Amino acid sequence: MKPRIARAGTGLAAPFFAALLLPLALGCGSTGVGNPDVPETGTLSLAIVSDDDLDDAAAPPETLSGGAAAEAVGPAAAAPVEPLPRAALQRAVLVLGSVRWIPCDGAAEVVTQSGPFLVDLLGGETRPALPPFQVPEGGVCGFEAPLAPARDSAEFLGRSLLFSGERADGVRFVLFANMRATLRVRAARGQAWGVAGDQALLWAMRPRRWAAAQELADETPSESAGQRTLVIDVDRHPLLFALIRARLASQSGMFLDRDGNGVLDAADRSAGEVGTGTTDPEE
Repeated sequence: MKPRIARAGTGLAAPFFAALLLPLALGCGSTGVGNPDVPETGTLSLAIVSDDDLDDAAAPPETLSGGAAAEAVGPAAAAPVEPLPRAALQRAVLVLGSVRWIPCDGAAEVVTQSGPFLVDLLGGETRPALPPFQVPEGGVCGFEAPLAPARDSAEFLGRSLLFSGERADGVRFVLFANMRATLRVRAARGQAWGVAGDQALLWAMRPRRWAAAQELADETPSESAGQRTLVIDVDRHPLLFALIRARLASQSGMFLDRDGNGVLDAADRSAGEVGTGTTDPEE
């Protein structure tokens, strides 16, 4: 004989079910208030800095040559790169069209900070500075930052990247173009940013690792009025152009700015990276 199920709203069952469902309804709000399983979020800020404290003894990259080498851009971009000498690098500037923060909860909305943001890595300046934002419930697990042409700078108008310096043989190298790419950074596995109250992050970019000295030396410069210059563009130097494009993010790292001073110092570095860039720069 089947047990008879009481229906809500009939007889004495109604008060019983009402009392049972009330605390469940109160505890299931989307804000997470009163739910100990959902960590409380705060604000998150980002400063973009140049990481110049590099291991000069890092293993040199594998030599790439030939048409088939283009297929190795992904692995080569992620491999350790011997940094350029400090004196070899003169300018490293990129323009971000926006920064799109990706929530860990796929149902939450992406937080977009609209630019353009002009980032002068060697000058230590981002114009304008990225403002703090309220972190969505569950935190954020990464961001995407597409390059975009500058609009408000006469020097960089229509361009998104400047990378220049001088080779050991005195030949100047320059990449100054409207490069199209989306830089992707992801939080370390099992981590979320912005779930421990207010946090400040440092995106440490490493322009001395965007190209190796040997890679630059392998390319043939052009000559004009007795001046030899290696002008890196996608038509004349497609592999080197692709490697630099992929390394913008893949050779970068994320750190917590523990003292909130916007500088990557020894204390921040010793705690280790909390995220890394990917090798996929496709838009």
